[in-house]
Amino acid sequence: MRLTGAHADLKAADPHSSSVTAIAARWGFAHAGRFAAAYRQLYATPPADTLHTRS
Repeated sequence: MRLTGAHADLKAADPHSSSVTAIAARWGFAHAGRFAAAYRQLYATPPADTLHTRS
């Protein structure tokens, strides 16, 4: 559930004013590396790629 919310925020965020770390923290992920690993496992892409790819 938290990964889904973070994913939605990453897709909607402006990469010039947002960061993966800030979005992960907002969703309760205290360790950025663990967040990135879990995110990559679920979405098959690093969270930074989602942040920097506008859809």
